[in-house]
Amino acid sequence: MSVRSRRLDDRIRELCARVASSKDAEEVNLILPELQSAIHQAIQRLRLRTVAVMSGRPDFRTERRKIP
Repeated sequence: MSVRSRRLDDRIRELCARVASSKDAEEVNLILPELQSAIHQAIQRLRLRTVAVMSGRPDFRTERRKIP
């Protein structure tokens, strides 16, 4: 596991802990978009890793393209 992945995993754990321990609905509403974004990043990384493994190319990288 790369350092970036561990950092992202740690961030997700931290945000989950903050949501679980929060007693303020407003605070939860501020944390949830951050958590959603971090989870989205983790999923994107897993997709790239899966493509790399399935293609047999461990160096496989793609860039997200903007739709014009």
